[in-house]
Amino acid sequence: MLNTFYDKFIFTNGLKYKNNNFYLLNMPFVIAPSELFIGLLEVDDEDFKRKLYYATKDSVRKHLIKEFDLDFGFKGAKLVTFLETYFVASGWGKIQTVDLNMGGKKAIVKVRNNPFSSHLHKKVSRPCDHFIRGILAGVFSRVFNAKVDCVEVHCAALGEQDCEFIIKKQGEFNLENKHVRRQLELDI
Repeated sequence: MLNTFYDKFIFTNGLKYKNNNFYLLNMPFVIAPSELFIGLLEVDDEDFKRKLYYATKDSVRKHLIKEFDLDFGFKGAKLVTFLETYFVASGWGKIQTVDLNMGGKKAIVKVRNNPFSSHLHKKVSRPCDHFIRGILAGVFSRVFNAKVDCVEVHCAALGEQDCEFIIKKQGEFNLENKHVRRQLELDI
């Protein structure tokens, strides 16, 4: 038994290992040490961090969410719930949407036991979860059917209990806030 999420796919033959690759349904994935990601998150270059965020966001929006939409047909809040379950079962920490405003196209998401921030605890001086920010922005772009961005407002790597992310439509963040400016491109 792996966990209840993946066990269902093993039982229904939806999780396979073929040609030296893992597949969940028809989507390839890897099992990798978190240290591979941590090396990228430790890079002290604001431009690189923004590029990492936007590349992750675009990939999730264009490919990952599209695959889940085709295979499961989830939309809106059901898609959010499924993806929380998927990422939690995949070792990304305990992800919980604490506020979901479908009409306002806004969300607040908390992550506890984030595998990246626990390794980066006290090694960084700013919020560092650019992969998770990108994943959340890509997911919620699809959930809200709108262009959104994600900013990390609390980070466990900085000593806080949870990481917390705010997701809003592009252009709704206060770019006068230095923490927002560091995480988002200014010329959107």
